[in-house]
Amino acid sequence: MKWLVLTFILSATQVMAACPALPIQSEKRADLLQHLKTADTYNKGAAAIASMWKFWRVAPDEIAQEMLDNGLSSIHMADYIAAEDVLGRLAQYCPDYPEGHNQLAFAYFLQGKYDQSLASLDRTLELEPLQFGALSGKALIYQAQGREDIAQVFLRRAVAVNPWLNERFMLRPVQGGDDI
Repeated sequence: MKWLVLTFILSATQVMAACPALPIQSEKRADLLQHLKTADTYNKGAAAIASMWKFWRVAPDEIAQEMLDNGLSSIHMADYIAAEDVLGRLAQYCPDYPEGHNQLAFAYFLQGKYDQSLASLDRTLELEPLQFGALSGKALIYQAQGREDIAQVFLRRAVAVNPWLNERFMLRPVQGGDDI
């Protein structure tokens, strides 16, 4: 019942309000990405990754933050249909918020809805080209589809941003040049 009340409140609020633009934080973003790239130990790399995710997961307003948090909670509880619902509404409410699209893509991915996931990942990367989760997500989908060459391209792009990426072990040696 609580979920229905919250859904009604969020839906009514969305009709009355528009999602504000994210504040421009180019310098902070650049600093976080630099710390990630230059981390020289696993612990420093893990801390830099956590800081990057924390940065990305700050939504534009309280309404969007509530939707994101509910979507993440639904994913954590393996309720991917509920996650898809709330994150889909987040993507509609805040079409320029990259993490809303990224988490919606993850909810699709967890349900095996690869084409929908790829579309959401494309939107994520339009808005945040260095979102290493979206880059590696595309790699994982392409790999699952048997499209290993394009999977490797996206995996290399992800590792170029995040050298500590868990999926880095999936990289094949480059033959004949760099394909990033």
